[in-house]
Amino acid sequence: MRRLAALIAVAVAMCLLTTLAGCRTGTGARREGPAPLQTLKAEPSPAPSIAGDPAALAKLVKKDTRNVSAEVREDLAPCAGDEYPVDTSSGDLTSGEGPDLIVNVATCGDGMGIASYVYRMIDGQYQNVFADEQPPVFGSAENGRLEIIRQVYKGDDQVCCPTGQEALTYVWKDNRFVQVERTYTDYGDALPTPMPEKKRNG
Repeated sequence: MRRLAALIAVAVAMCLLTTLAGCRTGTGARREGPAPLQTLKAEPSPAPSIAGDPAALAKLVKKDTRNVSAEVREDLAPCAGDEYPVDTSSGDLTSGEGPDLIVNVATCGDGMGIASYVYRMIDGQYQNVFADEQPPVFGSAENGRLEIIRQVYKGDDQVCCPTGQEALTYVWKDNRFVQVERTYTDYGDALPTPMPEKKRNG
């Protein structure tokens, strides 16, 4: 009996010393397995340096004679000093070599968007892969998609007060942007009105 009591005492002491290892008294089986893995969220790509340089952005647009109209290129000039009326954001839209640039060009007076472009990094240089020159327009990256916002004016609407807003959503597919959704919001209504896409032949 004394020997059995001594063995039990040793076992208890060992369990106390190895608590972190999961030792249990009793006859139950201990289940082991890999520690739960933490879900890691992909960090967005940092904005390229050109995104914070309006003069460099203006130069990029003005050199783009293939995709930017002559009117936009000729009218793109500093509003004051070297402050060009360009706004930009970046995002991972096309899975290119780096973050894509969404460049918006506006007027100096009322700040109305006159054009929106997307530039993708290809072979170390930014190349235009999207252009919308139907003002008023503004482009941005939303959850990996390109969203184009266009104000809708009717009748005698003033620049400050459009009747509504149209939102066009594009995704990158087959090496180009494809429109997948269009929503119209009437500023007189509370909720946006989805507009189904028309079926295209072919």
